[in-house]
Amino acid sequence: MERIEVDLKDRSYTIHIGDNAWQLLPEFLGDPGRGGKIMVVTDDRVGGLYAERLMNYLSGHGAEACFHSIPEGEASKSFSHLEGLCRRMAEQALDRDCLVLAMGGGVVGDLAGLAASVYLRGVHFVQLPTSLLAMVDSSVGGKTGINIPEGKNLVGTFHQPTAVFIDTSVLPTLSARDWYAGMAEVLKIALTLDPSLFGYLEEVRDLGPSGGVDPVRIVSAACRRKAEIVREDERESGLRRVLNFGHTAAHALEASLGYGVIRHGEAVVLGMMAALELSRRLCGLPDGGHRRAMEVLSRVPVPVTALPEEAAGFLSRDKKSRQGEVTAVLLEDIGKVALVPLDRPEDLVDALRDALDRR
Repeated sequence: MERIEVDLKDRSYTIHIGDNAWQLLPEFLGDPGRGGKIMVVTDDRVGGLYAERLMNYLSGHGAEACFHSIPEGEASKSFSHLEGLCRRMAEQALDRDCLVLAMGGGVVGDLAGLAASVYLRGVHFVQLPTSLLAMVDSSVGGKTGINIPEGKNLVGTFHQPTAVFIDTSVLPTLSARDWYAGMAEVLKIALTLDPSLFGYLEEVRDLGPSGGVDPVRIVSAACRRKAEIVREDERESGLRRVLNFGHTAAHALEASLGYGVIRHGEAVVLGMMAALELSRRLCGLPDGGHRRAMEVLSRVPVPVTALPEEAAGFLSRDKKSRQGEVTAVLLEDIGKVALVPLDRPEDLVDALRDALDRR
């Protein structure tokens, strides 16, 4: 079992990674001060696979638990589902000693974390990520959020989990498409922060769910790098912005297409390809580094789609923009990041359109 500490002083917590990591829950729940009722939040698909097992597991260890499920998909990151979850918590008389368990992918974690941050002005929650994307990215770092028509994740909070339990034994239940969507976030970490991880993925060749990638290795590497960044810049005022590599263009694509049309990880692959084109022009990314990065990214299949005209309008509303200025996360080389304000944000849209045309 791998254990990674996210060092945030009085809000520090441990990420537990390995097969059957959920078996560590009883020890965690047995700590003093955690005797309140538990709300398990999941979606319809994950709930059908694991809810009964988890609820029996909790009750078998003396925990009083209730259950709330949302529809699968990005559309559930909404005000209406946030209200529904908070009202469910109130109906179940959850008090300040309660614990929210988010069992699912990034949508579940973002919504449950936001509800935990605002219900009774903040209660504890634990991440039990079941998708590769959530394991390597959204379950760590305390970002919560929902979408509105004007943009992705524009409403949210920073609310750190009390613990993260990453049970890699659930990964075989993922569809190939969801696996690849998570691999996009692994590649983001590799390209920006971990050249050795990139080298490993470059050598593996087949990045698919049956291609020989060691899940514990990639999840641990990604979580370790993210924990280091979060420790230095919890609220994304500086260093943490490097984790947005590919995301500004990706969020514009997701919002303009309509949430759920394309997976977040698929959009990030295209966003990273666009960023690599700009990196070559604006940051002097060497041709060799550009070629290597593009070759590995091309191993992640992405649905063919056209770029809506509305995409450009979402850039200035991206939550990472400042006074309408769009700053792109670019690469000077693999593992060497630069933050570059764009004089012409439409250049990013043009690069994204080129990436779509190449696919």
